[in-house]
Amino acid sequence: MIALFRLIEKQVKANSFQVTQQQAIRVLFIGNSYTYVNDLPWLTQQLAESAKETTTLETEMVVVGGATLKSHWKRGKALRLLKAKQWDYVVLQEQSTLPITNPKEMYKYATLFDAEIKRVNSQTVFYLTWAKQNQSETQQVLTDSYMTIAKELQAKVAPVGIAWQKVQEANPKLNLYSPDQSHPSPIGSYVAACVFYTTFCQGSPVGLSRRIYSSQFSTPQEGKKLELESLSEIDAQIIQNLVEYTVRKI
Repeated sequence: MIALFRLIEKQVKANSFQVTQQQAIRVLFIGNSYTYVNDLPWLTQQLAESAKETTTLETEMVVVGGATLKSHWKRGKALRLLKAKQWDYVVLQEQSTLPITNPKEMYKYATLFDAEIKRVNSQTVFYLTWAKQNQSETQQVLTDSYMTIAKELQAKVAPVGIAWQKVQEANPKLNLYSPDQSHPSPIGSYVAACVFYTTFCQGSPVGLSRRIYSSQFSTPQEGKKLELESLSEIDAQIIQNLVEYTVRKI
């Protein structure tokens, strides 16, 4: 009888471990500074933790400043990591202006990556980025480029650029850009993280943490984080509701 109870206990523990493993969503980000500035993958993880759900998010990134999908393909590091581990999603982020200036090149290497992503039973997510601050008229071209290739490959889209546009229209005082008018401010990365959280976890971003910390200074000890921004409740609600609307509409 004791042996039977031990066998049952062992099986329960094994099942619990399996459930825990199933609840972890593993994501590989392949991109450039639009991904690593403010550590977008880590920020997305923090938002997932603040949701206090059983689903956890685990992320890694392969990033090089100014990198295109072509350059990532040629370097080979992203492909090696893609094949080395199991991923639920692989995020592809093209260089910021290439979808406007050379969509054919983008499509070629997006298709090559997508084939490898499918080969390891993962799913492609395109990181639809934003127009530069002084070139807002190019957002539609960016959007069309990403949506076209995503539709062709039956891939997911994280509509960050569209969400940025809606947030800016709703509250122009919220500055999503860094001083260079290209890279994201902490609030800009927060909007992006809300989009990715909603895309990966398929939950509502409404009610997520509205504090933005830096991963560079974060430690396990309480009180050792550097807070970059603390959004007001109203601003957080505007962002979160617009993100949910944008992601659901895609």
